[in-house]
Amino acid sequence: MEHPEIVPSARRRSLPYKYRLRAPQRGELLDVTRDRLLGAFAVVAAAFIWGTLGLFAKILYAQGVSFESLVAVRASIGWAAVLLFVLATGGARSLWVSGRDLVYLVPLGLVGIGFFYLLYFYTIRESTVGTAAILLYSSPAFVVVLARLFLKEALNAAKVLALFLTMGGIFLVAGGYDPANLEVSPKVLLAGLLSGLTYGLYSIFGRPVAGRLRSSIILSYALFFGASLLVVAALPTLGTLAGLSVGSYALLLMLAVVHTALGFALYTFGLGRLGAGRAAIVATVEPVVAGALGAMLLGEDLTVPKVVGAGLVISGAALAQGRVRK
Repeated sequence: MEHPEIVPSARRRSLPYKYRLRAPQRGELLDVTRDRLLGAFAVVAAAFIWGTLGLFAKILYAQGVSFESLVAVRASIGWAAVLLFVLATGGARSLWVSGRDLVYLVPLGLVGIGFFYLLYFYTIRESTVGTAAILLYSSPAFVVVLARLFLKEALNAAKVLALFLTMGGIFLVAGGYDPANLEVSPKVLLAGLLSGLTYGLYSIFGRPVAGRLRSSIILSYALFFGASLLVVAALPTLGTLAGLSVGSYALLLMLAVVHTALGFALYTFGLGRLGAGRAAIVATVEPVVAGALGAMLLGEDLTVPKVVGAGLVISGAALAQGRVRK
């Protein structure tokens, strides 16, 4: 336990009660440690799963699948899987939400799922897996700025430092030190940064309803609205899904069920045992996994400036999520 519990004890002559601090017992400390370890393993597992997204997407792209069709399938099947979970655990009544919640859930799905999926998977197609993941992790920096502008959250020294670390890291990852030989084109860089922005907006739109709705309910609505947008966007390219091998269809199914539903379930499990700040810091292993897999299995280059830049972005993400103790 983080805080000792105050319990009443025997009477004294001068005071009606004496209060003493009860120190956490050994068994309680072991339980807390075990819970945190389980939470950390769950978050690491979720981050590892998400870190393989780019690798599997590249495999499907090589077989002619469009990024629009890929994300439409992922969001649609992922929504069905989460919906089944919600119905199994809470019944149909648990899906009811008020109109004031829909005000946030609609943009949460359209922007935080729909536009985010399109931008991120486009960046994966046009750049390397590692670069796309690092640009995505500009998200905490965007959240810091947006939370300050719209939620009036305090901007302390740690968050300001996080912003500078993120900007410096992106400069190195993009190859800004050598404008004549940029690692990514300005268009792809913009798409990657916008993927971070839209991913961050999921947090901003989700905060007002987080205290009123279960996380699985929020995700089910977000995936529904996001999938609706993505299916419309994918209509011109749905033909790229025809005639694929059984393995490719299995891969599409895995991206939807494992990388959406299971990844969410693992992260939510870990979140409940670590807290939001610790969970977000542990999850920064995701771009490390993505970059390592891209280098080992796809032969993607890992230059020294890119590695240093990745370290700065990950450090900025962790710092933005950490809490400053007073």
